[in-house]
Amino acid sequence: MPVPRVVVAYHPTIGSTRGRPISAEHQSRIDAATSSERMDFIMEPDPAKLMEAVGEAEFFLTKNAALPDGLLEKAKRLRLIDVATRYGEKVDAEAAAKAGVPVAFCDRPIVNSVADHSMALLLAMVRNMPEAARAAREGSDKPLSPTRPDGSAYNWTQLEGVRPLRGIRLGLLGMGEIAREFAVRAAACGMEVQYWNRSPLPEWIDRKTGATPVGQDDLFRTSDVIYPSVGLNEHTRHIVGEDAIRAMPRGSYLINIGRGPLVDQEALQRALEDGHLAGAGLDVFDTEPFPTDHPLLRAPGLIPTPHLAGGDNETLVRELESWLGNVHRVIEGGEPENIVNGVEWKAV
Repeated sequence: MPVPRVVVAYHPTIGSTRGRPISAEHQSRIDAATSSERMDFIMEPDPAKLMEAVGEAEFFLTKNAALPDGLLEKAKRLRLIDVATRYGEKVDAEAAAKAGVPVAFCDRPIVNSVADHSMALLLAMVRNMPEAARAAREGSDKPLSPTRPDGSAYNWTQLEGVRPLRGIRLGLLGMGEIAREFAVRAAACGMEVQYWNRSPLPEWIDRKTGATPVGQDDLFRTSDVIYPSVGLNEHTRHIVGEDAIRAMPRGSYLINIGRGPLVDQEALQRALEDGHLAGAGLDVFDTEPFPTDHPLLRAPGLIPTPHLAGGDNETLVRELESWLGNVHRVIEGGEPENIVNGVEWKAV
């Protein structure tokens, strides 16, 4: 009996784990998820070749993106469109329903991991965690807080540069899936959340994320934290440049988990060194690996991490397993989970 064909235009796990060391356990899970004994797994970024492949596809996997033109007409054997998203506003689920094809949503571990990492960077900056850890280990030359009768001593090193998270205004430059998940986390912590997006978003996304749309200039001028989350192209390179950074309130913060060149690193370094910015959390850089002797790494208030927000092997493997979860459920005789367009699943 032939195995079902599973077609995906792109998958971060396959691309990110090729050519780098990976544990035998993680590789075995990748192999099991895409086993040729269970499926004909095809990843094809070329649009023309993709359309050739979908002709015999039973499953089409995608992220929150428009369906390829002609997919529903070409893929006559298509049984399920599985979308890695919690939102899916870019997917024409109604058109799929008219064609009798179920559309299901699945979770994205990478999106969650990057949003979690972003929150960790924010907390580390706002709570001045690096200096707090140093002071706890090495002590302080400031007058120490007195010990109370119960044996405690609040902030005994008299550490400064610590703020409560509640009430801080987060500015999201771009409102893709990662920014939305970061917004949800920030709003849950009592932060005000606003965003600029190139294209208007449905109001229900604003309600779900707790975020308010504003103009780009207002975003920089009124946000305590700027978080660029746009794709990198000729128009967005250095979108956070000298003028944008100087428009931010003095003492504000920057987090970049998108792509390094979104931020002008020289302008950022100057703003950290002269105190205009209180801190920056960078998971991405202009060149990677980033030179360990680069002066930016010695700028005050900088917290660097080596592009690992969504790049650890466990997260990448979980991403693949999540995308293919419904495929494996069907192969094993079950039903796909979280069908969102009202099409009843029909077992073969």
